Amino acid sequence: MLSLNTNTSYLFQQRQLGKSNAALATTFSRLSSGLRINSAKDDAAGLQISNRLSSQVNGLNVAVRNANDGISIAQTAEGALKETTNILFRMRDLSLQAANGSLSAVDREALNKESEQLKSELNRINTTTSFGGNEIFDTKSTDSIVNTSERNIIEALRGGLLAESEDIIFDQLGLLGSGATLKIDLENIDGSGGTLASVSYIPPNGNNLVMTIDLDDFETLDQSSIDRFNSTILHEMTHAIMADTMNLSANPTWFVEGTAEAISGADDRVASDIANFGVAAIKSNLQGIFTNDSVSPSTGIEVAGVYSGGYITMRYLEDKIGGAGIKSMMNELSSGQTFDQALNTASGGSYTTIGDLQTELFGGTVFEDFVNSMNLTNADNGAFGGLDASGGPTRAQTITGSSNASTTSNFVTTFISGDDDSVSGDFASNVNYAGAGLTEVALEDYSALTNSEGSKLTKFQIGADANQTIDMSIGGFSTKNLGLADFDIANNPQGGISAIDDALSYVDSQRAGLGAFINRMEHTINNLQNIGENVSASRARIRDTDYATETAELTRNQILQQATTAMMAQSKQQPQLVLQLLG
Repeated sequence: MLSLNTNTSYLFQQRQLGKSNAALATTFSRLSSGLRINSAKDDAAGLQISNRLSSQVNGLNVAVRNANDGISIAQTAEGALKETTNILFRMRDLSLQAANGSLSAVDREALNKESEQLKSELNRINTTTSFGGNEIFDTKSTDSIVNTSERNIIEALRGGLLAESEDIIFDQLGLLGSGATLKIDLENIDGSGGTLASVSYIPPNGNNLVMTIDLDDFETLDQSSIDRFNSTILHEMTHAIMADTMNLSANPTWFVEGTAEAISGADDRVASDIANFGVAAIKSNLQGIFTNDSVSPSTGIEVAGVYSGGYITMRYLEDKIGGAGIKSMMNELSSGQTFDQALNTASGGSYTTIGDLQTELFGGTVFEDFVNSMNLTNADNGAFGGLDASGGPTRAQTITGSSNASTTSNFVTTFISGDDDSVSGDFASNVNYAGAGLTEVALEDYSALTNSEGSKLTKFQIGADANQTIDMSIGGFSTKNLGLADFDIANNPQGGISAIDDALSYVDSQRAGLGAFINRMEHTINNLQNIGENVSASRARIRDTDYATETAELTRNQILQQATTAMMAQSKQQPQLVLQLLG
């Protein structure tokens, strides 16, 4: 139809030109930006998907940087621990050198000075090692990797103390253990200054032997406490061997405790008790319990009567019947004789009963005169076989814990752990002696249990989403943490070697953990980069411009634009045909 008012052909071409212009504008924006999607109208769903992928890619890039930071922190920590290891090696060398018998006390003290400086450096490394101003190690914790009290006590026992005690007891009393089991139990008995240790058993045959040692009194074993510890163990080993070889409960209490005191030496105790109570009071209390075999002393003077009084009596008896007589008496008791029978045999009939000894000792001023004859102030502590009693070496010179034996020779000695150390009644001679639910290990096989877990937790964000973290756990490495705070090679080099070995084991475990963490982080980075590569490729397929396609579209749209413009010019001429019809 030929119409004058409406040019239908022109309107169509105008619409086509608008579409070509719009398509050409889209092509221009894609070619100029390099992005297929420049606004939501270009691809609404594609925009949402690509933005989500962009968020993930950006997060993965940050995660890779975080993981590299984690590796750097771990490498910093591992480098500090490498130097800690070198320090521990040097301290171990010093301990081995100090343990050599060719060195004097002055020499060992010189070695200890270097050791103390190295301990200070361990503490400094622990507190100053940092990354970006943040401390790497746990500087707040005072927890030790081991129960140092337990380790120090068991290592002292394993250092030859028990074997030396057996030798001394045999030399002075002629008694040897029968091969029975002796179990060692560590407990918090009654606080510092109370009961140091005790031996329990089931009479009359001494079954179920248990030596209980008070952790409160021997929390640390420095020079001041080592001597007391050695003396205490010798005292209790005397009880253990006597209980194992005779019906100990059938003998007077003063004899039981006095013999143990005479083996370890008790001049210092006697001097202290005399200063506190006087000789007359000790004599009176002892005389009142002289034939009693079940005394349980509770007050100060009662304790003095049993221990100091018993020690004085045994020294008096040894002075009268000699060391051979003491051995004879012990032999008779171990063969099943009564106390009176054994005393009669050992004294050659001088004391037919305990009453004869009692009459002589407490007659007139015999007791006081003998006490006055004792040298309570010199270096010797009055032990059987020592300087005062027999003209031999002091007990401190013979009980040093330097034997090569790691356990007893005449007992099967084990260590019990896993019980509640604050409740002494959960394991005893007559309570759970089989150790149900507890850990029992032969003394020579003991190894301190180290806590190798780190206590400071650092989280690294190694993913693009929330809570995608990896934890790095690392502990503290101060001398307190390493169980070396009381380390003293001048006085206890053997214990120092064991303590350093425990510390090295802990540091090695931590370094191994750091190495494993670094290797893991490297694999984490590889995986993150792999994910980022593939997500980026997926995003590119959705968002990026395909230049081959878009240049073809550009050419097409430009031709269409030009063709449409030309056709529009032709369409504008159509109304002129109406004039030809009218003419």
